[in-house]
Amino acid sequence: MQQVSLEQLGQVLSHAQFLPICLIVLGVLGSLVTRAARWQIYFLPERRVPFGPLFGTLAISYMASTFLPLRAGELVRALFLGKRESIPVPKIVGTILIEKLFDFLAIGVMLAVLVVMTPSRTEVRVGGGSIAAVILLGFGFVVALAQWRAPTLRLVGLIEGRLPFGLGHRVRLEHAVTQFAEGTDSLREARLWVPLLGWTTVTWSFSLLTSWAGCLALGVEPGVPALLFLIVLTSSGQAVPSSPGYVGVYHYLASLALTTFGVAPATAIGIAVITHALSYGPLVVAGLVALWTGGYTFGDVLAGFRGKSSQGTNPALASDPWPAAPDP
Repeated sequence: MQQVSLEQLGQVLSHAQFLPICLIVLGVLGSLVTRAARWQIYFLPERRVPFGPLFGTLAISYMASTFLPLRAGELVRALFLGKRESIPVPKIVGTILIEKLFDFLAIGVMLAVLVVMTPSRTEVRVGGGSIAAVILLGFGFVVALAQWRAPTLRLVGLIEGRLPFGLGHRVRLEHAVTQFAEGTDSLREARLWVPLLGWTTVTWSFSLLTSWAGCLALGVEPGVPALLFLIVLTSSGQAVPSSPGYVGVYHYLASLALTTFGVAPATAIGIAVITHALSYGPLVVAGLVALWTGGYTFGDVLAGFRGKSSQGTNPALASDPWPAAPDP
């Protein structure tokens, strides 16, 4: 906001077009549905979790992350779903981490395409290539953990014993990876890879639609490189826990991405404001509806944030202790 005045921003926003705004909302809700469908697959083949609880819990978690710091919604959804469906929380956390890895895989692919399409931009080529390599390396480790679990865990054990200052033993590296491995069972089934990659593709197609529509709302027609850079930069920034709803963080990164490709600062910030507001607004509404229909309260959300059940509210959250993690 130091780059432009409120008057300039107001003038830009006054020219927003209605149809692209509708497309933003459609893209956000479509992404929410497809993410819930993909999350359902991560519990296979061991268990088929109903779509309804997954969708409701996911909507509540996004709403919580809008108001609470440090991506607190991820903890809330692990605890809510664990209690509702009697699933050990470490298992759910494993599926959430796998979900993030598939998202990073999508970002890595977009980065690779961006590097190919912008060979003249040295900073994009070098930085993007390095990030894509790290993402693919991490994804390869997770696949190895799923397919060749025992030897991979032995390798982790060796690394734990050789880290300096006893750091591996202090963080209980092998134990943490073993718990995480519980959420990778779906990757051991070849038949599940097609729907996992398919839903990931559809999910990120909705994200592309949202960003494209946000630009169109203010009369900007971004090229493919600009659109990819916008998605990659804002998504990577959102992967790091920061302010509630990524207010400020998202706007800065979106503005940086768009101005890099020649969009005027006032227009770039206007696009960021519209896209952010119309992305998180529907998620908050969906989360409130899921909270109400599920019989939860805001007290339950705050209790989930603190990692414990809320007595005297929803019986589903107050009856039993949280599912315990397996003994080391």
